[in-house]
Amino acid sequence: MITKEQIIQKLGIENLPPDEQELQLQQLADTVLTRIIQKITEMLTEEDLNKLSALIDAGQDEEVEAFIRSKVDNYDEWNAKIELDTINELENNRNAILAEAQAMQNIATPTD
Repeated sequence: MITKEQIIQKLGIENLPPDEQELQLQQLADTVLTRIIQKITEMLTEEDLNKLSALIDAGQDEEVEAFIRSKVDNYDEWNAKIELDTINELENNRNAILAEAQAMQNIATPTD
């Protein structure tokens, strides 16, 4: 499992103040959760989705988790893979943006 420090490094936010780092990490967690929910809903039948919805509406958090775990093989590994894929995607996007910005700066700055 990837550590918080490794995530901060991959995202390139190590120089931000701690409160800004936490904000970025929370946004990452929200993105991961959204992706997990999306992938779970794609996997479930209509009947399963109705049951899950009823559990959520009833506020039965432990039952929701148990239900999802019963429907997704190797849930912890599956969940960790989505998290890592999201982190790697954000890192790749950041690197691409930095490379593009550097290229634009090189074009805008004439050399002798």
